[in-house]
Amino acid sequence: MLRGQKKKRYWLDWENLVVRSWWVILFFLLGAIGYNQAIKKKNMDIASLEYRIHEVEKAKESALLEQEDLLLKIRSENDPEWIELVLMRELGVVPEGSLKVHFAPKKKMMLSAER
Repeated sequence: MLRGQKKKRYWLDWENLVVRSWWVILFFLLGAIGYNQAIKKKNMDIASLEYRIHEVEKAKESALLEQEDLLLKIRSENDPEWIELVLMRELGVVPEGSLKVHFAPKKKMMLSAER
């Protein structure tokens, strides 16, 4: 009989411990939930920062290509052939002795053909 009483008493002590320390259990559960939420937020922040890094790297690559293009243009400003090419392309200037051909839009051509 003594053995049964010990078992019963042990179980009562365990129940008593749980009932008296409910706040500790609640504290640990809330801490675990808070920790889980913090980990999720950290992972979302990491993903966001990795995306931003990727975007910045793309912008940097684009800026470097533009810089290289501009440096080539600056270096070739003293080249007479480059100046001639820019004048022809941007301003429509034609070198002496060359024939300039200008194509009119289709609407104007149709109107002149109907007359």
